[in-house]
Amino acid sequence: MPFPPRNISENLKLDLTKFLKKNDFVELYKSYKWRNDTLQMGFPGILKLEVRLIKNDLKKGITLQDVKDVAKWGKLRNMARIIGNDIVLPPNTLHGDNGMPSELLRFQSTGPLCILKENIPRGIGPTYLTKVIRFGLPQEFGAIDTRCVRIFGRGDHDTQQHNWLAIKVINDGYGWYIPSTQVDWPTGYDTWIDILRFFSHKLLDNCPHPREFVEVGLRSKGKWTCADIEMALFSFASKHIRSKTHKC
Repeated sequence: MPFPPRNISENLKLDLTKFLKKNDFVELYKSYKWRNDTLQMGFPGILKLEVRLIKNDLKKGITLQDVKDVAKWGKLRNMARIIGNDIVLPPNTLHGDNGMPSELLRFQSTGPLCILKENIPRGIGPTYLTKVIRFGLPQEFGAIDTRCVRIFGRGDHDTQQHNWLAIKVINDGYGWYIPSTQVDWPTGYDTWIDILRFFSHKLLDNCPHPREFVEVGLRSKGKWTCADIEMALFSFASKHIRSKTHKC
């Protein structure tokens, strides 16, 4: 189970509790879809990346090639712009020597982001930085995607459903993105991680993981990780954005 949430206001707790009562996380997780990654297919792309990045964090460190493969999975435009060191996260940045999540991350969830940014000076922003960490330690991390910010954060007045996050998105005509220069980055990512942790501690042990994830030790049967919660919230956000687009 993920670390407990650290600093959630009472008002946010109330809103999250209401959301939990109104929405079926099992169905949201089951409806997750990104290219070939569906529950029916066993989330093959996600499985492959988690196995690889977790292994590398425990041994040689997460590499620039790992980052590029995550970017390819996420369909990042202009991948040729990605420039960085060969090793972007040193060994055991995310895990301790015992293979468990590093205790430092209990209260410092933005630490790995800062290390990544130092080692990848150009080519990826907040969304893909958090995707890398999400694949490297799915128990404790989830990505912060523009779709989720449009629904749960700020910047898209047409689709916003909740006011959970201070993080905002911008669309300057080339698509939505999360500016890394905004005041609430990366500190706002702490709030996102707390939200994922909150839900993971409130839900029953009923996450319908594909069998392969349990067999290779990526998941404990039924236990919700932060990455699982993020997948469910991504499905919620995608559904509402599609609904708004179709109405327009």
